[in-house]
Amino acid sequence: MKENNKDIDFLHEIAKKISERSKHGFPISPEEVFDLFGETLESMNDKRIIETPIFVPFIIEKTEEEFYTARCNSFRLCKGMGVTEEEAIENLKEQIDSYHKSSIETEKRMRMEEIIKNLFRKDYF
Repeated sequence: MKENNKDIDFLHEIAKKISERSKHGFPISPEEVFDLFGETLESMNDKRIIETPIFVPFIIEKTEEEFYTARCNSFRLCKGMGVTEEEAIENLKEQIDSYHKSSIETEKRMRMEEIIKNLFRKDYF
């Protein structure tokens, strides 16, 4: 029941923001509504994202083509390549950062879908 109240509070927040925009004569596009969903979800979420340095070992290898590859067992899908070791490591760090951002966005999207599914359940129609 508590979760359902959060969903209704979420919907009220969205409605207030859309109403505020309408009062000032600014039309709102579907894309902007989706953005409002994301912003509102972030502002009402009990979770926080804290960035902190984590030290994980990287494996550096030199290929037959004289390039360097950097990989990390903790992030098997991420790999960095470069002409130098430093470039390979930097590219791996960028891959890991992209992976984290993608995971966060996926979690937000899943939460939004859950809220919408709870608000507009099939048994209501």
